[in-house]
Amino acid sequence: MPDAKPPSLFDDHPLTELDKKAHALLGDKVVVKSLAASSAFHRLPRYVSEYLIAKYVKPDTWQADLANIQTKIRDLLPDLEHRELLKEKLLSRGEVTLIDNVEVRIDLRGGQRWARVPALADNNVRVPASITEQHPGLLLGGLWGTVKVKYAPETDAGAPNELSAFTPFQVGPPDVAAFKASRAQFTTDEWAGLMLQSAGYAAAAFPDRRTRLLLFTRMVPLVERNINLIELGPRQTGKTFLLRNLSPRVFTVSGGKTTPANLFVNLNTKQVGILGTRKVVVFDEIAHTTFGDGDETVSTLKDYMESGHFSRGSLGFAADAGLVFAGNLDVEGTQPHPKYAHLLEPLPEAIIDSAFHDRMHGYLPGWEVPKITPGSVATGVGFVTDYFGEVLVRLRDESFGDAVRGVPMHAGLTRRDQVAVERLASGLLKLLHPDGKWTAEELLDVVTFASELRQRVHQQLCALAPGEFKSRLIAPAAVPSHTAEDLKPRAAEVTVDRLNTEAVVGAATGLAVLTRGDREYGGDTILIQVSAINGGTGVTVTGLHGRTLKDSIQAVYNLIRANFRELNIPEQRLKTQSLAVHLVKIAEPKDGPSAGLAFLVGMVSALTNRPIKPGFAFSGEVALHGEVGPVGGLLHKIAAAVRAGRKTVLISAGNANVIPQLPDDVRNAIDVRPIATAKEAIALAFD
Repeated sequence: MPDAKPPSLFDDHPLTELDKKAHALLGDKVVVKSLAASSAFHRLPRYVSEYLIAKYVKPDTWQADLANIQTKIRDLLPDLEHRELLKEKLLSRGEVTLIDNVEVRIDLRGGQRWARVPALADNNVRVPASITEQHPGLLLGGLWGTVKVKYAPETDAGAPNELSAFTPFQVGPPDVAAFKASRAQFTTDEWAGLMLQSAGYAAAAFPDRRTRLLLFTRMVPLVERNINLIELGPRQTGKTFLLRNLSPRVFTVSGGKTTPANLFVNLNTKQVGILGTRKVVVFDEIAHTTFGDGDETVSTLKDYMESGHFSRGSLGFAADAGLVFAGNLDVEGTQPHPKYAHLLEPLPEAIIDSAFHDRMHGYLPGWEVPKITPGSVATGVGFVTDYFGEVLVRLRDESFGDAVRGVPMHAGLTRRDQVAVERLASGLLKLLHPDGKWTAEELLDVVTFASELRQRVHQQLCALAPGEFKSRLIAPAAVPSHTAEDLKPRAAEVTVDRLNTEAVVGAATGLAVLTRGDREYGGDTILIQVSAINGGTGVTVTGLHGRTLKDSIQAVYNLIRANFRELNIPEQRLKTQSLAVHLVKIAEPKDGPSAGLAFLVGMVSALTNRPIKPGFAFSGEVALHGEVGPVGGLLHKIAAAVRAGRKTVLISAGNANVIPQLPDDVRNAIDVRPIATAKEAIALAFD
């Protein structure tokens, strides 16, 4: 009997209808993604693994071909612990062949080309001009490939190693026109599925259009120049998986310290940093990232996010790298945890700044992206990752901005809003409709989604700096509101407690501003409970508090003793009763005198047995003679009073100028009454 024919690749890896169509129409531009999941490839980026599979694995001999590749990888890709053995082989044999990621830099002063070969831990491997001429990608962030290194100390004893040959594992310039033309052969849903599988996601695991748009947004920085994105969400949702595996043009900063030399330019060597040599820079684990030289780095980064230019010393450069800030955020159910005053809180303090985030084009809601599971990973047919990643970068030369600008928008958008929506929508259109053909409904859908991403940025700015940023709708004129849960009006967040509906003796609501360093980032309420206790005199304080807050309470008590007649407090009460002040609701020690007015009202209420009107809150500093002075952070504090359900807030007349600065939704929800003296406050606060 003749030998049985070995099974074809497609016998062992059955194809879906989309897989069959893509394989038939696109030929060697696509690959079966599951093959790259072999453990033999785990030390190689996916774009390298798939290049090798697409080039060397044939459907009818796939098992033998795959085994040959795996053997080559095992023999030529050294483990770190074998580094010294590799050096010994180079020293004794005079030449070694290996697989590595090689990057070349030019030393103009020394007239040399130096390669970095990580497997040898050598950053000064000499490179002939012929190799960089043949493979210019070595100078543009580096290439993976088969490397021959020759040991030649007779040429230069200080740098004895020389790159004698290099064969890249990455494709040359792709035919972008052919890629765009292939879009017409697929429906929109089929093309979206193919793009997802090409990026490493199983199309069947993400059937919902909105989820697909979220995943496509992660790719936008590759296809659109100078995009600034933030994504915060739960762990294990693959925030950097996609970009990290799609293209060698992406650089990931994983926590730790980043410096001006690393990011922008090294003033000593004049070497341009990663912003100038990559197309996308991802700050992963952003909460743990620190910025060297503090304000200088962040200031330069802000300039770059706005203009695409950066400078250090006398050196200035233009670049088109996109920035992605990715990190973790706690959730409750399917939404961000309500503990956050705004959704920028998990970021490092250095970049929680309204000017920084107004330059952010979009905030991707990572809490809506499903966690990555084995079933989420592509196993079907998709574009070869290396080809796909390079095509995406080449699409930066296209622009669909004119089409986006043709969609009428609601009035009131700033220039930054317009730029953000145009760039995000243009990027999404390039991914979904690279041939420039779409329906009016599809265009509106994409522009609406891009607007939502910018709206989420603006919403955080309103919370971060409510005096500077007012609520407005960023959306096409045909769209009355956004449907994302976190962007809906949050009336349901109003706290329900008895102080909103009942007049209670001794129970007053103070207001506090939350700070991180010297930055305000939100407001909170302090629920104060004061009891008059027979026997003794003086005041005691319980509940979490700082020294300054305790001193403020004592100062208010002294004021009451000095002015008891004006405040209509019976003298006998002061002589026979002490006061116990308990801070009922306080999430952290609140310092400062700004709660003085609330303490005064609560104490007077307890000493006179007069209840405080329901729904009242208080903020102001009380001087020894009863004047109510201005305090800071009123915009955040009044917003906190609204969230707590309070309907009236008494503030110092010296703070009356903040009333016009309040966002409309806050101003319409609460009655803000300026007062000048404690006596006025008492008259308004008591029944």
